[in-house]
Amino acid sequence: MRGETDRLVDTGLIEGAVVDLVVRAANAATVVDAQRLVAELRGFSGVRTAEIVTALTPVAGDLDLLARLPVGPAQWGQELRVEFSATPARVELMPAAAEIAAAADRALAQPCRAVAPPPMLGSPLAWAITTGARAMIVAVDPARGWSALSDSFTTVLGYDRHRPPDCRLVDLIHPDDRPAAAAMFLACCTGRHPDRAVDLRLCTIGGHWRTIEVAARSFVDDAQVGAVVFFGLDVTHQRETERTARREQQRLARLVETTGDGLLLLDAAGRVGLANRAAHRLLDTGVTDDDDPIDWAAMIARAIERLGPDAGRVERLRAGFRARSAVVGEELAFEDGRVLELDLVPVSSPGDVDGGTLVHLRDVTARVAVRRGLEERSRGLEERNRALIEATALNNEFIASVSHELRGPLSSVVAFSHLLGDVTTGVLSEDQRTYLDVIDRNANRLLRLIEDLLLLSRLESRTLQLKPVPTRLPELLSAAVAERVPAALAAGIDLTLVCADGPELVCDDTRVHQVVDNLVSNAVKFTPSGGRVTVRAGPAEPPGEGWRVAVADSGVGIPAADLPRLFSAFFRGSNVTAVVGRQVMPGTGLGLVVSRAIVELHGGSISVASTEGVGTTVTLSLPTRPARNGG
Repeated sequence: MRGETDRLVDTGLIEGAVVDLVVRAANAATVVDAQRLVAELRGFSGVRTAEIVTALTPVAGDLDLLARLPVGPAQWGQELRVEFSATPARVELMPAAAEIAAAADRALAQPCRAVAPPPMLGSPLAWAITTGARAMIVAVDPARGWSALSDSFTTVLGYDRHRPPDCRLVDLIHPDDRPAAAAMFLACCTGRHPDRAVDLRLCTIGGHWRTIEVAARSFVDDAQVGAVVFFGLDVTHQRETERTARREQQRLARLVETTGDGLLLLDAAGRVGLANRAAHRLLDTGVTDDDDPIDWAAMIARAIERLGPDAGRVERLRAGFRARSAVVGEELAFEDGRVLELDLVPVSSPGDVDGGTLVHLRDVTARVAVRRGLEERSRGLEERNRALIEATALNNEFIASVSHELRGPLSSVVAFSHLLGDVTTGVLSEDQRTYLDVIDRNANRLLRLIEDLLLLSRLESRTLQLKPVPTRLPELLSAAVAERVPAALAAGIDLTLVCADGPELVCDDTRVHQVVDNLVSNAVKFTPSGGRVTVRAGPAEPPGEGWRVAVADSGVGIPAADLPRLFSAFFRGSNVTAVVGRQVMPGTGLGLVVSRAIVELHGGSISVASTEGVGTTVTLSLPTRPARNGG
C-alpha cells in the first residue's frame, strides 16, 4: 500500500491531506484509531457517508459510488461502507478508504486476551460498588486486553476473575452472536454509546451457554479510562420464560384465528384491540389481512344499523359493558335474516386492573330457524293435544252415559230371566229353557262389557278412587282361584295356587281380586283340556319391595305380532278362534286394559311373556302400599 501511495503522490492524484490520512491508517494500532480515521474520512468534501456497519444493513444510494470494504473475520459480517458524491472523488479517496478498512481489519485480528484486573479503580467506595455489582462488568482496553471487574463474572460464568482464562473475550461468545458483539464494540470505539442492549450467549466454565443481556458504555475518549465497559445481566431464565410465553401467545393466536366463532377484545374505552378472521366475516367488514387497519367504531355502528327493530338489545349490551357485567346468549337478528349470538365477558388483568371486554360472536341462524320450526310444531301439537283431550273426555262421557243408560234395562232383563227360570213360575219346556239360558248368558256378557266400559272410563278420567285396606294376599288369591276351580275342572284343566307367606299388602282388595280373577279366567279360557294353569305369588326381591304374582298357563299362547297391541282397548289376539277342544265365549278385549290400569293405579306394573303354541305368563308387581289413591 505504501508503494501505491508514493505512486499516487508522484502522479499528483491526491493531495497532502489524503496522503497523511493514508499514512496514519497504515500506522493505526487499534480499532479506536481506525474509527477516528473513518470520522476524518467523512470530513472530506467528496464523501457523503463513511461508517463501519453490519454487512446486512440495507444499502441505499448510487451503487456505482458506493464502496463496501470487509472489516474483520467474514463470519462477523462487518464492513466499511463509504458513499462518494462523484466518480472523481471515489477515484481519489478510495485508496484512503481501503487503507482505513485494512487498519480496522488488522486491529480486530490482534488477540485481545484477558489481563488481570487493576488492584483499585477510583475511590474505595466506587471500587466496592463495582466489584459487588449484580451485573457482570468487563472493561475492554483496545490496546491492552480485557478484564473482569465484578465478582458476578465468577458467579455467573464460573471463571475466577482474578485469574481469567487465557483466551480472547470473543471466544466466550457464541459464534452466532459474535456479529452483534462486534457491532457493539465497533460502535463504542467511535466514542458513542450504543442505543440498546443486546443478548449474547456466553460459555460457562462447565461448557453451558448462559444468555446475558449486555449494555455497553464508551470511555475510549476518557484519558483516565480509555476502554469500552460492558455491563451484563444473566437473563437465561427470563428469556426462556419469554420464549415459552411467546410460544403460548402464538398458539393462542393461531387458535383465535382458526376458531369459527368471532372474537373481539375491547379495551376499557371500547376500542377494538383484537379481531379474528371470523369476526370480520360475521360482521361483514370485507377486510383481509393485507388491508389497512379499519375504523372499528364505524364498522360496528354500521352493523348496529342493520339490526333494524332489534336495536333495543344493543342498549342492553351497552349497559352491560358499562356495568362490567357478563352477558351470555344475547341474540341479534339482522335485517338480512342472519342471527348472531353474542356474549360479553369482562376481562381482568393481574391486580384487578380492567382488561377490557371479550366479545364472542356465533352465527346461530340455522339453530334459530330449527328452534322456531320446533316451536311452531310444538304449538300445533299442543293444539292437537288439547283437541284430543277434549275428544277423549267427550268419548268417556259418552261411554259412561250410554253404559249407565244400558245397565238399568240389562239388569232388568237378567233379573226377569232368572224369575222365568224359577220353578215356582211354572214348568218350561226344554226349548224354552234353552232360549232362556241364551238370553241370560248374553245379557250377562253385555252387562260385564258395560261394567268394564264404565270402569275403564273412570280409570282413564282418573276419577276412580281406591279404597286401600290391609290385605293378606295369600287369602285373596285363594278366594280368587277357588272361584275358578269349577270352570277349570269342567274344562279338564289343572288349576293350582303356589303362594309363599309374606307381609301385608295395603291395596284395594276388590280391585286386586278383579285383576287376579280376570287373569285366571283368561288362562283357563285359552288352555286346552289336559293343560294346566299355575298361580305363583311371593314377596318381591329385595325384601320390602312388595309382591310378585305370576299366572302361567300351557294354553294356545299369543302370536309375537300381537304382543305390542295386547293392552289396546277392544284388541283380541288373532288366534282367539284357535281350537282349545271346547266352545269358548269370546272376550270383550277390555280385560287386560282394565287390569293394567288398576295395577298402575296402585303404583305397580304388569307384563306379559308368551310363545304361540306353548303358553302365556302374566306377571304382576304390586308395591306394599299404593302409590296414590286414585285420580
